[in-house]
Amino acid sequence: MDILRYQVISILLIFLLFNGNITAQDKTDKKKPVYKINRKIEIPVTFGLFGASILGFEYLRNKPELTYEEVIRLDANDIWKFDRSATQQDASFRHRAHDISDIFLNSSVVLPGILALDNHIRKDWIDLLVLYAESHFITTDIYILGASFTKRIRPFVYNPEVPMKEKLAPETQNSFYSGHVSSAATASFFMAKVYSDYHPEIGNKKYLLYTAALIPPSLVGYYRYKAMKHFPTDLITGLVAGATAGILIPHLHKVKDDDSGLAIVPFAGKFSGLQVSYTFR
Repeated sequence: MDILRYQVISILLIFLLFNGNITAQDKTDKKKPVYKINRKIEIPVTFGLFGASILGFEYLRNKPELTYEEVIRLDANDIWKFDRSATQQDASFRHRAHDISDIFLNSSVVLPGILALDNHIRKDWIDLLVLYAESHFITTDIYILGASFTKRIRPFVYNPEVPMKEKLAPETQNSFYSGHVSSAATASFFMAKVYSDYHPEIGNKKYLLYTAALIPPSLVGYYRYKAMKHFPTDLITGLVAGATAGILIPHLHKVKDDDSGLAIVPFAGKFSGLQVSYTFR
C-alpha cells in the first residue's frame, strides 16, 4: 500500500506543478497534439484501475503468514545462486536501507513534474496527467497480480540474524516482483518517452535520456536489495515491467501522421479488458 500512496501523492504534486504553471502557457502554440486521449473513457478507467489497486493491496495484506515450521525449514542453499546473495546482506542495515529506498522512490515518482517547465508539453497537462496515472496504476495492478499468484518468500526470511517475529509477519511472501522498482521505472521512462515525443528534433540523443532513466530505478533497486526485500531477479523484472509501461502507454496514444495505426483502449464495466483496433487509410 505504501507504493500506491506514493503514486497518488506524486500525481497530486505533478497536478499542482502543471496547474501552477498553466497561466504561463503560450496561447499561440498551435502545434499538432502529440497524444490522443479519450477522456470520457480513460479518466473513469484510470479511477477503475486505482480502485483495483486498493482492493489488490488489501488482498496482499491478508495473505496467510508463514508458520514457524515453514520458516525453520527454509534453506538459502535451495535458492538459485544468482539470487542467493540477497539473503546474505547486513541485517543491521536492513531497515535503514528500506527507508533510503523509499526516499529514492518518492523522488522518482515526482520526476515527471519537471516536464511542466516545458511550454510545449505544459499545454497538454491534463492528458499527460491521465497518461501518467494510467501508466502507474497499470504497473501496480500487474505487480499485484504477480504477487497474488506467486508465493516467493522475501530474502530476509532466510537470514538467521533477522528476528523470528519479523519472519512471521504479514507480506513476507510478496517478493516477486519489486513494486518499488517498477514504480520508479514507470516514472523515469515515462518522462524520457514524453520528452522525446514532444521534441523529435533531439534524434538519437533520446537514447541518452533512456539511459539516464535507468538511474532512479537502479538506486531504488539497490537499496531494496540491501534491505533484503527482493532478489535480483525480482528487481530486474520490476525494472522491465515499469519501463515497458512508462514507454508503451504513451506510445499507444501517440498521434500518427495520418492518425491511423494500432489503437489500444482499456475499458471497464460489467467486464474489463482492452479494445484493440487497427485503422487502414
